[in-house]
Amino acid sequence: MRLLVWVFLAVLTPLSAWAQTVPYRVELVGAESLGFRDRMEDASRLFQLRDEPPASLLSLQRRAEADMDRISEVLRSEGYYAAQVSFAMDDQAQPVVVTVTVAPGPVFALEAFNVRVDTADDTPPSKPVPLSDLGLAIGQPARAAPVVEAQAALLRALAEQGYALAKVQDRQVVVDHAAKTMRVELVASSGPLAAFGPVTINGLSDVDEAWVRRRIPWQPGERFSVSQMETMRKRLVESRLFSSVKLVTATSAQDSQLPITIDLREADQRSVGTGVSWSSSEGFGANAYWEHRNLLGAAERLRTSLTASQIRNAADVTLRVPDVLGADQDLLSSFTAEEQRTDAYVTRTIGGAVGMEWVVTPTWRAAASTALERTFEERNNRTRNYTLVSFPLEARQDDTDDLLDPTKGNRLRAQMRPFVEALGGTVGFNRFELYDSHYVMLLDQPRIILAGWGRFGTITGAGLDDVPADKRFYVGGGGSVRAFGFQRAGPVDDAGDPTGGLSALAFGGEVRVKVTDTIGLVPFVEAGNAYETRLPRPGDGLRWGAGMGLRYFTPIGPVRADVAVPINPRSGIDDSYQIYLSLGQAF
Repeated sequence: MRLLVWVFLAVLTPLSAWAQTVPYRVELVGAESLGFRDRMEDASRLFQLRDEPPASLLSLQRRAEADMDRISEVLRSEGYYAAQVSFAMDDQAQPVVVTVTVAPGPVFALEAFNVRVDTADDTPPSKPVPLSDLGLAIGQPARAAPVVEAQAALLRALAEQGYALAKVQDRQVVVDHAAKTMRVELVASSGPLAAFGPVTINGLSDVDEAWVRRRIPWQPGERFSVSQMETMRKRLVESRLFSSVKLVTATSAQDSQLPITIDLREADQRSVGTGVSWSSSEGFGANAYWEHRNLLGAAERLRTSLTASQIRNAADVTLRVPDVLGADQDLLSSFTAEEQRTDAYVTRTIGGAVGMEWVVTPTWRAAASTALERTFEERNNRTRNYTLVSFPLEARQDDTDDLLDPTKGNRLRAQMRPFVEALGGTVGFNRFELYDSHYVMLLDQPRIILAGWGRFGTITGAGLDDVPADKRFYVGGGGSVRAFGFQRAGPVDDAGDPTGGLSALAFGGEVRVKVTDTIGLVPFVEAGNAYETRLPRPGDGLRWGAGMGLRYFTPIGPVRADVAVPINPRSGIDDSYQIYLSLGQAF
């Protein structure tokens, strides 16, 4: 029995000693005005191990001493090379208080960033790279991150000139504490001047290799360009045929040509999706689609969709066949059967179109097609049937960075569409529409984006009564002047129903403020009107509205909730507010 007691005590003693710890709390003083306090806390073991207190005061002191170098390194990386960091412990407090004091001192400035690029005797010298292209300016804070980023930018600039194998050989950083400045001396080796060599494509199973090769924007033997590589990668990613796209250059050139390897991983080529929306003037809406992005193996895209709402019920089928007349020359065909029920008209339409689309530049596309549609129209207790042939011509530009939530760039669409009534009719007119939206990031933290849009339209060749109701211009509703009901920010008849116009002018702007990672606020102002004249007459009056939106950001895009009120409503015609719920930004 006595032996068992001694064994129990021998085991218990180290366990009890291990259980004795020194709980503490840590305070960071002197960093209140610094914008990178979180980085110092992330680097500090005092902060990161607060839930794991040490076994003794000595261990806590050693933990604090080690933090001095870690926090000083963060300060130096932000340009505070004369910073002083110290700590003090109050071991009489419960828990123990560790106070870390930071005296940042002045921010050092970048005095010089000198670059020397060495080339072999048989290699043409590279062109000088301006300091602005490296993202630097003399006199800016001597932070470490921009210097490291400038090094990567230099290699990219050299690669754009054809020196794909350029390397940084040496980097010297001199900090002058007396002058409070930093100098950087960078030495790089250009390597050979390389051209694009043979391309190897790996990972294909269902996608035709010939289609991938037609996406290559360069010719064999053409001087290497990193932007051409990025264009190729972007084309493959945008096809949505691949879950992984990786372009790799060889580590050495063969007869001045650099072999390229494209490693691909095919994605699921079929997808389905649904969406819902609601607004106080348009009611509930829902849509569903099925898409095949590789129908016959060469990126042929077939998409079918169904839409059901209080203003539109439709079935749409579209087919895109790429590279019909050459690379980036696609055949487009579509079929639509729809019913529209609005305050302005009721129409039932069956139609189709076939045409071509050309990729003019990475951001510009042009399209031309021929369309045929048969429509049954009801308006003001009058029924009208017509068959229209049209020849749409369209140009589109898009250099934004995101489809559903752009933060920068521009989107422009211009369409000219001549209409002729078939089967011996007398209707003929031209419809032109221009729409543009622009996005500017004002601040990154917090993210504040200024977004604006404008729309202009005109119809020539026929009077208002001769133009079918669904081809006229209307203003108001989601995606337009939100403070007014769908199609209701324009002229109305004696019954208060929209008549549409031969022209339209509308514009608006909003400030998109991302309050948290998931919540955003969007105040907006918009104005517009439709006119019975061929050109807009803003002097005759614009319908103005303003509102506030709430955004909830999800992995698939922002969920939108907007409330808008008219500033100059018409008595008995316009509602006092409008509400919109949908996925994606308003424009």
